[in-house]
Amino acid sequence: MQNAATLGLVILGPMLAIATFVVLGPLQQGASSPSLRLILLTDLIYILVVATLVMQRVARMIAARRARSAGSRLHLRLTGVFALVALIPAILVAVFAVLTVNFGLEGWFSDRVRQVVGTSLSAAQAYESEHRRDLIQDAEALAAYLNLARQSTFFLNDADLRKLLTQGQQQIQRGLKEAYVIDGSAKLRARGDRSYLFDFETPTPQDIARADKGETVIIQDWDNNEFRALIRLDAYVDRYLYVSRQVDGDILNLLDDTQETAKLYQQLEKDRGKLLFEFGLLYIGFA
Repeated sequence: MQNAATLGLVILGPMLAIATFVVLGPLQQGASSPSLRLILLTDLIYILVVATLVMQRVARMIAARRARSAGSRLHLRLTGVFALVALIPAILVAVFAVLTVNFGLEGWFSDRVRQVVGTSLSAAQAYESEHRRDLIQDAEALAAYLNLARQSTFFLNDADLRKLLTQGQQQIQRGLKEAYVIDGSAKLRARGDRSYLFDFETPTPQDIARADKGETVIIQDWDNNEFRALIRLDAYVDRYLYVSRQVDGDILNLLDDTQETAKLYQQLEKDRGKLLFEFGLLYIGFA
């Protein structure tokens, strides 16, 4: 019976170590997870049981030594020697194993790799920022052109506004794919050159509310590979300029992938200590 219990404790140790590693690692259980609490409680009970058995054994040995039973001193010395012989290699292997894993992780998170990831992310963000900045400048320039025309000619209808919109659109050097004038309900009032109705994407009420506060709203449409800008026309009553510019969809997809990769890299770098701890915990469980 005692041998079966001892064998059960020996088998249970590695099983608990693996379960703890799985819960802390791949499953990503939170601190309040019931499964994590159950595993940690089981680990604690296991440690207490093993510690109790060891203390009980030590107490018996001490009692036998005090009673000067035959061979007790020699037994105690042999037990200590064999314990050291068993523990020292395990400790040395554990130290070198953790150091080896740490050196491997250092290769992943070296300054050169970190610089490459940061440079890739910066390049992708610079492309996005450049398109946003250029679109804002062009939208504000076209809005200023329309506002100036309104100030010089008070009576302007939507037909006149369409002509002005086309003229202003042609003066933008970088070119605008589409240019529209809408009202506060997102209803189309005028459209510029090559600005077709079937290409019109209605802005949300939230975007119109932001533009109504004086903000130049940038809308990123990943599906259609274009950026759109929405700006209020101050010289007009309930009129907003709504323009778009086409961007390279492959680069936008690359930007998404680069951002996700950079986030994953930063998260792995942040959890490097946790990974070493989990590896050490797993090794201790097997040892």
